[in-house]
Amino acid sequence: MSVAHRLDPIFDFKSVAVVGASDSGGTGGRVLGGLQKLGYTGKYFPINARTDVVQGMQAYPNVTALPETPDVVVIAVPAAFVPGVIKECADRGVKGAIILAAGFREKDAQGGELQDQITATARASGLLVVGPNCLGLISMVNHCCGFSGAPPTEPGNVAVVSHSGGLMNELMWSSEARGVAFSHAVSAGNEAGVTSGDYIDYFVSDPQTDVILGIVESVRDPAAFVAAVSRAREAGKPVAILKMGLSEKAAHSAATHTGAIAGSAEVHAALFRQKGVIQVADIDELVDMGALLSHAVGPLRSRRMERAAIIEISGGGKGLLCDTAAAAGVELPELSKAGEAKLQAALPSGTVASNPIDSGGSWADGDKKDVYPACMEVFATEPDIDMVVSRYTLPQSGGLGPLEARLSEFEAARAAHPDRFFLVLSRTSVGYAESWGQAIKDHNLAFLQGYGRGLRALGRLAEYSRTVHSDRVPSTPPLSPTLPRQGGGSAIPSPSTGEGKGGGENSRVLGEVESKAILAAAGIPTVETVLAGTADDAVREAGRLGYRVALKVSAPEIVHKSDQGGVLLGIGDTDAVRNGFASLEQLATRLRATFEGVSVQPMAKPGLEIILGGHRDQQFGPVIIFGLGGVFVEVLHDVAMRVAPLSKTDAEQMVGEIRAKAMLEGARGQPAADRNAIVDALCRLSDLMLSRPDIASIDVNPAFVYEQGLLAVDARIELV
Repeated sequence: MSVAHRLDPIFDFKSVAVVGASDSGGTGGRVLGGLQKLGYTGKYFPINARTDVVQGMQAYPNVTALPETPDVVVIAVPAAFVPGVIKECADRGVKGAIILAAGFREKDAQGGELQDQITATARASGLLVVGPNCLGLISMVNHCCGFSGAPPTEPGNVAVVSHSGGLMNELMWSSEARGVAFSHAVSAGNEAGVTSGDYIDYFVSDPQTDVILGIVESVRDPAAFVAAVSRAREAGKPVAILKMGLSEKAAHSAATHTGAIAGSAEVHAALFRQKGVIQVADIDELVDMGALLSHAVGPLRSRRMERAAIIEISGGGKGLLCDTAAAAGVELPELSKAGEAKLQAALPSGTVASNPIDSGGSWADGDKKDVYPACMEVFATEPDIDMVVSRYTLPQSGGLGPLEARLSEFEAARAAHPDRFFLVLSRTSVGYAESWGQAIKDHNLAFLQGYGRGLRALGRLAEYSRTVHSDRVPSTPPLSPTLPRQGGGSAIPSPSTGEGKGGGENSRVLGEVESKAILAAAGIPTVETVLAGTADDAVREAGRLGYRVALKVSAPEIVHKSDQGGVLLGIGDTDAVRNGFASLEQLATRLRATFEGVSVQPMAKPGLEIILGGHRDQQFGPVIIFGLGGVFVEVLHDVAMRVAPLSKTDAEQMVGEIRAKAMLEGARGQPAADRNAIVDALCRLSDLMLSRPDIASIDVNPAFVYEQGLLAVDARIELV
């Protein structure tokens, strides 16, 4: 027996009242029709203050006047009246409320105040609020809804949550044609109460839901969202999300639509990769993932789904499939010697056993009754093949023709090899005959449309498979937030009035010396760096550290020192130190900066330049960044990113994710970089950001990584 979830009352209710119910075809009038269409058998109470009878049933003036307390109240009255109805619901002990009305934070400040009242009442009472500014909620599997439209009735294993009601409808209509059926669908709207993370968490707990789709404008409760998608990955329930609001213009649109603040595109993408969420770019791609995952989830739980074999009937198609598969990241393994020989023996003269295979001719050819099953059997028994793809030529009108026989052979192969995933692919995304649409449902087919779209969907499935199956190898947890102490003394230093803290009351950038002290206390190896306030101090410290040294101007107004000529390298003697000190002081004067002295550090042994960074995102908190130095980050933006806390696996994936990762293996006779040292530094940086909420960002640029170890050469920390 499944454990009760706190959202059960809004997805499986036994009684419902509708405020604004009417005999007309308006929003309140359509709710009863949706319930009847779903086969709802619970109690229904219409509420209308202007009449005693609605749709042939006794009506009540308000929630307070109801003869019993309903589980859920659907609210379909203008925005100004909604806070009062919500208070009635809370006072009466109603468990959930679905607000279909618009005119709240998405409209104006006054609407925002109304929404704040709703949220305050919900939090104080525990009332589960869906919406406002939404189409409502449907549970096909429980025959319940509070929905302003006509819900689909066929129950399935895919759940959807969407901030856009219109896009949710489009997704469901389009998916239905591909044989996808839904367990639950939620138009979440402005999320004055229940959020997308809460809905996803419910879907993960629901035994009738295997796949979760989302259309998301903003993540309003990041902690709940991250916890929910993490649970989904652990449960083996794929989550595919279309994230809107990634462009500057779209971000503004999101704010005016549901009052959301769109987050950083890069941070969302990093979080999705980290948590195994499949990110898509448009509705078509989300439909593709629903059509694919709803069938693949069973085999996926028992084996990887990364390597495909494809049966074609065209040489040109075979070549194009090879290209699109390579671009999509889908592996097409060569056949084993035994498999190749077995298949070749079953093929007509002139047909070559290969993957993909050009089986020649057309699907109506007489030899296909022997060739097609032989291809299916060999591909399904190859140890390096997980998915068997049949590229059919679909009928544009009339019946199925030769595909009738092929589908019988397809079903026989699928039944004989339940551990493999069988699917059908078309060449293009054009329409098809009604007979094929019916065949999708009758034969329970995983069907992908178009070489490009289809292979991209398989590529996303393969990437998801690599993520979830890698989780079966235990990973080292993140380092403890209790960071190492420096030399047995004080813990990580807090901001003080020391070096680099000047620059006026509003300055939040720490100087290099203090920044490096914080990093060193966190266990990240750094070049010893000291502040010299006079030329004599600089000479003394240079002698102690040992020549050659680097001198850097220390002035709070000069942040990018190297860009402004504030860095002198390879200083080799006393006179050069004095001259360097004087020139840096003159630089500060010329730039009208507050000269505090120079930082002195020994010249580090050259190594491979990398960048380590931390940034506090407004939604998800600390984000950790890694990349190679120089042109790779400044021009090519070749960086990897994850949301803290980082596990060792997260950090290892970051190191292997950048496009220039081959540089870490050594190039032109250079030794390979110490990846373990990078992984350790990234984990420590993650812990530092988590333990110090006053840190807004950390830039370690560059750090030198060697064959053994690494060294932070330059660093800057910005405070909140």
